[in-house]
Amino acid sequence: MEERAEQILRGEPMEFNVFGRRIAAKHWGSSSGVRTLALHGWLDNANTFNWLAPLLPELNIVALDFAGHGLSDHRAAGVHYHNLMDIQDILMVAEQLEWSKFGLIGHSMGASIASELSALFPERINEAVMIDGFVTTGGACPEEQLEHNREAVQSMLTAHLKQPRVYADVSVMAQRVTEATDQSLAAAQILVQRGHKSVDQGVTWRTDPCIRFTTPLRYTREQINLMLQSTSAPGLLIVAEQGDTWYHGEIEETQAHHPSLQVVKMPGPHHIHLEAETVKAVAGHIRDFHKLPPIPLNDAEALEWDGLR
Repeated sequence: MEERAEQILRGEPMEFNVFGRRIAAKHWGSSSGVRTLALHGWLDNANTFNWLAPLLPELNIVALDFAGHGLSDHRAAGVHYHNLMDIQDILMVAEQLEWSKFGLIGHSMGASIASELSALFPERINEAVMIDGFVTTGGACPEEQLEHNREAVQSMLTAHLKQPRVYADVSVMAQRVTEATDQSLAAAQILVQRGHKSVDQGVTWRTDPCIRFTTPLRYTREQINLMLQSTSAPGLLIVAEQGDTWYHGEIEETQAHHPSLQVVKMPGPHHIHLEAETVKAVAGHIRDFHKLPPIPLNDAEALEWDGLR
Protein backbone atom coordinates (compact mmCIF):
# COMPACT_ATOMS: atom_id res chain seq x y z
CA MET A 1 0.00 0.00 0.00
CA GLU A 2 2.76 2.44 0.92
CA GLU A 3 4.64 1.72 -2.33
CA ARG A 4 1.46 2.42 -4.34
CA ALA A 5 0.91 5.71 -2.49
CA GLU A 6 4.50 6.78 -3.08
CA GLN A 7 4.06 6.11 -6.81
CA ILE A 8 0.91 8.27 -6.90
CA LEU A 9 2.74 11.18 -5.28
CA ARG A 10 5.92 10.85 -7.29
CA GLY A 11 4.51 11.46 -10.75
CA GLU A 12 6.27 10.55 -13.97
CA PRO A 13 9.45 12.35 -15.11
CA MET A 14 9.42 14.41 -18.31
CA GLU A 15 12.00 16.51 -20.10
CA PHE A 16 11.91 19.20 -22.79
CA ASN A 17 14.57 20.89 -24.91
CA VAL A 18 13.87 24.62 -24.83
CA PHE A 19 16.23 26.94 -26.67
CA GLY A 20 19.00 24.37 -26.21
CA ARG A 21 18.36 24.03 -22.46
CA ARG A 22 16.80 21.18 -20.53
CA ILE A 23 13.49 21.94 -18.83
CA ALA A 24 12.64 19.10 -16.46
CA ALA A 25 9.06 18.30 -15.47
CA LYS A 26 6.74 15.83 -13.77
CA HIS A 27 3.47 14.44 -15.08
CA TRP A 28 0.31 13.36 -13.30
CA GLY A 29 -3.01 12.22 -14.71
CA SER A 30 -4.23 10.93 -18.04
CA SER A 31 -3.43 12.31 -21.49
CA SER A 32 -7.20 12.63 -21.96
CA GLY A 33 -7.54 14.89 -18.92
CA VAL A 34 -7.82 18.67 -18.77
CA ARG A 35 -4.54 20.03 -20.12
CA THR A 36 -2.81 21.91 -17.33
CA LEU A 37 0.68 23.31 -16.78
CA ALA A 38 1.68 23.66 -13.14
CA LEU A 39 4.14 26.41 -12.15
CA HIS A 40 6.05 26.37 -8.87
CA GLY A 41 7.18 29.22 -6.64
CA TRP A 42 10.49 31.08 -6.26
CA LEU A 43 13.37 28.76 -5.26
CA ASP A 44 10.98 25.76 -5.29
CA ASN A 45 10.56 23.02 -7.92
CA ALA A 46 7.99 20.66 -9.45
CA ASN A 47 7.83 18.59 -6.25
CA THR A 48 5.72 21.37 -4.79
CA PHE A 49 2.71 19.69 -6.47
CA ASN A 50 3.37 16.20 -5.03
CA TRP A 51 0.39 16.42 -2.68
CA LEU A 52 -1.99 18.48 -4.80
CA ALA A 53 -1.74 16.84 -8.23
CA PRO A 54 -2.96 13.38 -7.12
CA LEU A 55 -6.12 15.04 -5.78
CA LEU A 56 -6.91 16.35 -9.28
CA PRO A 57 -6.88 13.13 -11.37
CA GLU A 58 -9.22 14.59 -14.00
CA LEU A 59 -6.45 17.03 -14.95
CA ASN A 60 -3.55 16.17 -17.26
CA ILE A 61 -0.89 17.98 -15.22
CA VAL A 62 2.62 18.75 -16.40
CA ALA A 63 4.54 20.49 -13.61
CA LEU A 64 7.69 22.31 -14.76
CA ASP A 65 10.97 23.07 -13.08
CA PHE A 66 11.60 26.65 -14.16
CA ALA A 67 15.03 27.43 -15.59
CA GLY A 68 17.60 27.51 -12.80
CA HIS A 69 15.34 25.49 -10.49
CA GLY A 70 15.07 21.80 -9.65
CA LEU A 71 16.47 19.54 -12.37
CA SER A 72 16.29 22.15 -15.15
CA ASP A 73 19.37 23.79 -16.65
CA HIS A 74 20.45 27.24 -15.53
CA ARG A 75 20.23 30.19 -17.87
CA ALA A 76 23.43 31.26 -19.60
CA ALA A 77 25.87 33.44 -17.68
CA GLY A 78 24.77 37.07 -17.69
CA VAL A 79 21.13 36.30 -18.50
CA HIS A 80 18.63 37.61 -15.95
CA TYR A 81 15.79 35.58 -14.49
CA HIS A 82 12.58 37.32 -15.50
CA ASN A 83 8.92 36.34 -15.85
CA LEU A 84 8.95 37.01 -19.59
CA MET A 85 11.79 34.54 -20.08
CA ASP A 86 9.82 31.94 -18.12
CA ILE A 87 6.71 32.66 -20.20
CA GLN A 88 8.73 32.00 -23.36
CA ASP A 89 9.84 28.66 -21.91
CA ILE A 90 6.28 27.74 -20.93
CA LEU A 91 4.94 28.43 -24.42
CA MET A 92 7.79 26.43 -25.98
CA VAL A 93 6.89 23.48 -23.73
CA ALA A 94 3.24 23.85 -24.76
CA GLU A 95 4.31 23.74 -28.41
CA GLN A 96 6.23 20.51 -27.82
CA LEU A 97 3.20 19.04 -26.05
CA GLU A 98 1.09 20.21 -29.03
CA TRP A 99 -1.22 22.09 -26.68
CA SER A 100 -2.72 25.07 -28.48
CA LYS A 101 -4.74 25.93 -25.35
CA PHE A 102 -4.32 24.82 -21.76
CA GLY A 103 -4.99 25.72 -18.16
CA LEU A 104 -2.60 26.87 -15.46
CA ILE A 105 -2.03 26.22 -11.77
CA GLY A 106 0.64 28.40 -10.20
CA HIS A 107 1.96 28.96 -6.69
CA SER A 108 3.58 32.22 -5.51
CA MET A 109 6.01 33.24 -8.28
CA GLY A 110 4.33 30.63 -10.47
CA ALA A 111 0.98 32.25 -9.67
CA SER A 112 2.35 35.63 -10.68
CA ILE A 113 3.58 34.14 -13.96
CA ALA A 114 0.26 32.37 -14.52
CA SER A 115 -1.69 35.61 -14.12
CA GLU A 116 0.72 37.46 -16.42
CA LEU A 117 0.67 34.74 -19.07
CA SER A 118 -3.13 34.69 -19.01
CA ALA A 119 -3.18 38.43 -19.69
CA LEU A 120 -0.47 38.54 -22.37
CA PHE A 121 -1.67 35.47 -24.28
CA PRO A 122 -5.40 35.14 -23.53
CA GLU A 123 -5.94 33.07 -26.68
CA ARG A 124 -3.78 30.28 -25.21
CA ILE A 125 -5.24 29.97 -21.70
CA ASN A 126 -8.50 28.25 -20.76
CA GLU A 127 -8.42 28.95 -17.02
CA ALA A 128 -5.88 29.91 -14.39
CA VAL A 129 -5.55 29.03 -10.70
CA MET A 130 -3.26 31.24 -8.61
CA ILE A 131 -2.25 29.93 -5.18
CA ASP A 132 -1.06 32.73 -2.86
CA GLY A 133 0.35 35.01 -5.53
CA PHE A 134 -0.51 37.31 -8.44
CA VAL A 135 1.30 39.69 -10.77
CA THR A 136 1.88 42.89 -8.83
CA THR A 137 4.23 45.81 -8.32
CA GLY A 138 5.00 44.59 -4.83
CA GLY A 139 4.50 48.16 -3.66
CA ALA A 140 7.55 49.53 -5.50
CA CYS A 141 7.19 53.05 -6.86
CA PRO A 142 8.66 54.02 -10.29
CA GLU A 143 11.78 55.49 -8.65
CA GLU A 144 12.40 52.25 -6.77
CA GLN A 145 11.86 50.22 -9.93
CA LEU A 146 14.56 52.21 -11.69
CA GLU A 147 16.95 51.55 -8.82
CA HIS A 148 16.09 47.85 -9.03
CA ASN A 149 17.29 47.88 -12.66
CA ARG A 150 20.64 49.26 -11.53
CA GLU A 151 20.90 46.69 -8.74
CA ALA A 152 20.09 43.85 -11.13
CA VAL A 153 22.91 44.82 -13.50
CA GLN A 154 25.41 45.27 -10.69
CA SER A 155 24.53 41.89 -9.18
CA MET A 156 25.02 40.09 -12.50
CA LEU A 157 28.47 41.66 -12.93
CA THR A 158 29.63 39.98 -9.72
CA ALA A 159 27.63 36.76 -10.07
CA HIS A 160 30.80 34.69 -10.48
CA LEU A 161 31.68 35.49 -6.87
CA LYS A 162 28.51 33.89 -5.48
CA GLN A 163 28.79 30.35 -4.13
CA PRO A 164 25.81 28.45 -2.72
CA ARG A 165 25.98 27.39 0.92
CA VAL A 166 27.00 23.78 1.63
CA TYR A 167 25.13 21.66 4.21
CA ALA A 168 26.17 18.45 5.94
CA ASP A 169 23.21 16.52 4.53
CA VAL A 170 19.66 16.95 3.19
CA SER A 171 18.12 16.81 6.67
CA VAL A 172 20.17 19.84 7.73
CA MET A 173 19.17 21.61 4.51
CA ALA A 174 15.48 20.90 5.09
CA GLN A 175 15.73 22.11 8.67
CA ARG A 176 17.26 25.35 7.44
CA VAL A 177 14.32 25.84 5.06
CA THR A 178 11.85 25.51 7.92
CA GLU A 179 13.80 28.10 9.93
CA ALA A 180 13.79 30.59 7.05
CA THR A 181 10.15 30.09 5.95
CA ASP A 182 6.78 29.02 7.34
CA GLN A 183 7.04 25.53 5.84
CA SER A 184 6.74 22.39 7.91
CA LEU A 185 9.70 20.03 7.91
CA ALA A 186 7.70 17.54 5.83
CA ALA A 187 7.03 20.15 3.13
CA ALA A 188 10.64 21.32 3.14
CA GLN A 189 11.89 17.75 2.73
CA ILE A 190 9.76 17.31 -0.40
CA LEU A 191 11.29 20.39 -2.04
CA VAL A 192 14.85 19.63 -0.90
CA GLN A 193 14.60 16.14 -2.35
CA ARG A 194 14.47 17.55 -5.90
CA GLY A 195 16.37 20.76 -5.21
CA HIS A 196 19.72 19.48 -3.89
CA LYS A 197 22.94 18.07 -5.33
CA SER A 198 25.91 16.36 -3.74
CA VAL A 199 29.29 18.09 -3.46
CA ASP A 200 32.56 17.11 -1.79
CA GLN A 201 31.66 18.71 1.54
CA GLY A 202 28.04 17.55 1.67
CA VAL A 203 25.02 18.84 -0.26
CA THR A 204 24.01 22.17 -1.71
CA TRP A 205 21.23 23.68 -3.84
CA ARG A 206 20.90 22.97 -7.55
CA THR A 207 19.24 26.37 -7.82
CA ASP A 208 21.12 29.06 -9.75
CA PRO A 209 22.32 31.69 -7.22
CA CYS A 210 21.40 34.39 -9.76
CA ILE A 211 17.71 33.73 -9.08
CA ARG A 212 18.14 35.64 -5.83
CA PHE A 213 19.17 38.83 -7.64
CA THR A 214 16.78 41.77 -7.94
CA THR A 215 14.38 41.37 -10.87
CA PRO A 216 14.76 44.15 -13.48
CA LEU A 217 12.07 45.74 -15.65
CA ARG A 218 9.09 45.28 -13.36
CA TYR A 219 5.64 46.48 -14.40
CA THR A 220 3.97 49.62 -13.16
CA ARG A 221 0.45 49.31 -11.73
CA GLU A 222 -0.95 51.03 -14.83
CA GLN A 223 0.67 48.41 -17.09
CA ILE A 224 -0.67 45.57 -14.94
CA ASN A 225 -4.18 47.01 -15.15
CA LEU A 226 -3.95 47.23 -18.95
CA MET A 227 -2.76 43.62 -19.12
CA LEU A 228 -5.50 42.30 -16.89
CA GLN A 229 -8.21 43.90 -19.02
CA SER A 230 -7.10 41.61 -21.87
CA THR A 231 -7.59 38.46 -19.81
CA SER A 232 -10.35 36.22 -21.10
CA ALA A 233 -9.73 33.08 -19.02
CA PRO A 234 -11.61 32.67 -15.73
CA GLY A 235 -9.27 32.98 -12.78
CA LEU A 236 -9.20 31.66 -9.22
CA LEU A 237 -6.98 33.28 -6.58
CA ILE A 238 -6.59 31.24 -3.39
CA VAL A 239 -5.27 33.47 -0.62
CA ALA A 240 -3.45 31.83 2.31
CA GLU A 241 -4.43 33.90 5.33
CA GLN A 242 -1.14 33.20 7.11
CA GLY A 243 0.88 33.22 3.88
CA ASP A 244 2.80 35.86 1.94
CA THR A 245 1.44 39.40 1.82
CA TRP A 246 3.47 40.99 -0.98
CA TYR A 247 0.43 41.02 -3.30
CA HIS A 248 -2.38 41.60 -0.77
CA GLY A 249 -2.43 45.38 -1.07
CA GLU A 250 -3.29 45.15 -4.77
CA ILE A 251 -5.96 42.42 -4.72
CA GLU A 252 -8.85 44.89 -4.77
CA GLU A 253 -7.47 46.79 -7.76
CA THR A 254 -6.66 43.50 -9.48
CA GLN A 255 -10.28 42.38 -9.12
CA ALA A 256 -11.48 45.71 -10.49
CA HIS A 257 -9.55 45.20 -13.74
CA HIS A 258 -9.71 41.42 -14.17
CA PRO A 259 -12.86 40.43 -16.11
CA SER A 260 -13.44 37.16 -14.25
CA LEU A 261 -11.45 36.62 -11.06
CA GLN A 262 -12.79 34.66 -8.10
CA VAL A 263 -10.96 35.22 -4.80
CA VAL A 264 -11.22 32.80 -1.91
CA LYS A 265 -9.40 33.03 1.40
CA MET A 266 -8.52 30.08 3.60
CA PRO A 267 -6.47 29.52 6.76
CA GLY A 268 -2.97 28.23 6.22
CA PRO A 269 0.66 29.11 5.45
CA HIS A 270 2.17 30.15 2.14
CA HIS A 271 2.65 26.56 0.95
CA ILE A 272 -0.99 25.61 1.62
CA HIS A 273 -0.91 23.20 -1.31
CA LEU A 274 2.07 21.30 0.16
CA GLU A 275 0.92 20.89 3.75
CA ALA A 276 -1.06 17.75 4.63
CA GLU A 277 -3.43 19.77 6.83
CA THR A 278 -4.51 22.16 4.07
CA VAL A 279 -3.93 20.52 0.68
CA LYS A 280 -7.34 18.83 0.52
CA ALA A 281 -9.07 22.19 1.06
CA VAL A 282 -6.97 23.72 -1.73
CA ALA A 283 -7.88 20.81 -4.01
CA GLY A 284 -11.52 21.30 -3.09
CA HIS A 285 -11.46 24.94 -4.18
CA ILE A 286 -9.80 23.99 -7.47
CA ARG A 287 -12.28 21.19 -8.06
CA ASP A 288 -15.16 23.60 -7.44
CA PHE A 289 -13.58 26.06 -9.88
CA HIS A 290 -13.37 23.31 -12.53
CA LYS A 291 -16.91 22.17 -11.64
CA LEU A 292 -15.64 18.73 -10.64
CA PRO A 293 -17.25 16.47 -8.00
CA PRO A 294 -15.69 16.06 -4.54
CA ILE A 295 -12.22 14.52 -4.27
CA PRO A 296 -12.55 10.94 -5.60
CA LEU A 297 -10.70 8.98 -2.91
CA ASN A 298 -11.99 5.50 -2.17
CA ASP A 299 -11.40 3.96 1.26
CA ALA A 300 -8.13 2.26 0.27
CA GLU A 301 -6.72 5.40 -1.34
CA ALA A 302 -7.70 7.47 1.69
CA LEU A 303 -5.80 5.07 3.95
CA GLU A 304 -2.75 5.27 1.69
CA TRP A 305 -2.93 9.06 1.68
CA ASP A 306 -3.26 9.31 5.45
CA GLY A 307 -0.41 6.86 5.88
CA LEU A 308 1.95 9.28 4.12
CA ARG A 309 1.10 12.26 6.29
